[in-house]
Amino acid sequence: MRFLRPLLAIALGWLTYVIFSEARAETKREKPDDGKIVLFFGGVVLVGGAASILVVTVLMPAVGDTIGNFFFSPNQRIEKNPHGDAMAAIARGDYEAAVQGYLKAFEDDPHDTHALSEMAKIECEQLGDPAAAADLLEQALEREWTPEDAAFLTSRLAEIYWKFQHNARDARALLMQIIETMPDTKNSANAQHKLQEIERALALED
Repeated sequence: MRFLRPLLAIALGWLTYVIFSEARAETKREKPDDGKIVLFFGGVVLVGGAASILVVTVLMPAVGDTIGNFFFSPNQRIEKNPHGDAMAAIARGDYEAAVQGYLKAFEDDPHDTHALSEMAKIECEQLGDPAAAADLLEQALEREWTPEDAAFLTSRLAEIYWKFQHNARDARALLMQIIETMPDTKNSANAQHKLQEIERALALED
């Protein structure tokens, strides 16, 4: 049934062409039959009209849908944001649920350093538990990571040590580790900047 009407429209279009060709051929004869000419052109109007209706109601919408799908792809499955549930929980102020949402994202993708970072951030800033945040990142850093990911997570852990636990010694050690063992990473320059900040703050205390 899906292809019946388009095929019917094509068949009627072809029939219209055949009848029209016969009508033209009749007019070119030395003694054309006026009755046949009228009959042929009447057939062209009727059959062509039916074909036009089918084209407008069937073929054109189908072509439109095809073009729309090509440019906008509404029929393609929209990929869900793995952090969507966590972000929704943050929006409604449910930070415990947000942590669970990021934890689920990390369990689904063990390379999702952003989920780890956001969990640690929520633990520190919203739940007031920097020890849990530090423990989370410390355990994560026991795994194998790419240099970039390791530098990123180490930088976040150093930030927790310094800003939330006021542990300058361990923060400095982690920043030095990034600078010395991961110098080619994006976080190396940031680590140098943070190290200078800690040094200045400690100098003022002295």
